[in-house]
Amino acid sequence: MTKNLIITGKPGCGKTTLIKEVCLSVRDRAGGFYTEEIIEDGSRLGFVLKTFDGRQGVLAKKGMTSIHKLNKYGIDLRVLEDIGADSLAKALKEKEPIVIDEIGSMEMVSDIFRKVLMMCLVSGKRVLATVRFNAQPFTDEIKKMKDTSVIVLTRENYMEVKKEVRDWIGELK
Repeated sequence: MTKNLIITGKPGCGKTTLIKEVCLSVRDRAGGFYTEEIIEDGSRLGFVLKTFDGRQGVLAKKGMTSIHKLNKYGIDLRVLEDIGADSLAKALKEKEPIVIDEIGSMEMVSDIFRKVLMMCLVSGKRVLATVRFNAQPFTDEIKKMKDTSVIVLTRENYMEVKKEVRDWIGELK
């Protein structure tokens, strides 16, 4: 039985949609967070971080004033740490699976987030996460961790991967 299940894939392949769909049946038991795009006039303006216990905040947005930036996005470290990392810390105590959508460049700007993330990955709890597709030293190491399986999601294999992830979640019951 795989402890950490990592979904990776190119932007737009459906990673967040898959997370939301497969977690519906365990929403009351799941902890952690997922992200949703902020779309305006057909353009992506940023990302909202949403926890399974109902908290949310704007994680990153074009034009956001911040000392932490990724390309054209300003990153709100307070949202990442006080909502995102906090939801993971709470999940470590009382929820399973722990859901992390996503582990990418924005999330790596916070030492606090990285520390709680690693605690989740090495804990006894099962973790379902999405990870950026492109190579990056930190996320590449996560993909190689013991008891971790990585599935590459594409639009073509979406239904097959969705079934595989649902089966993995079903093992928790």
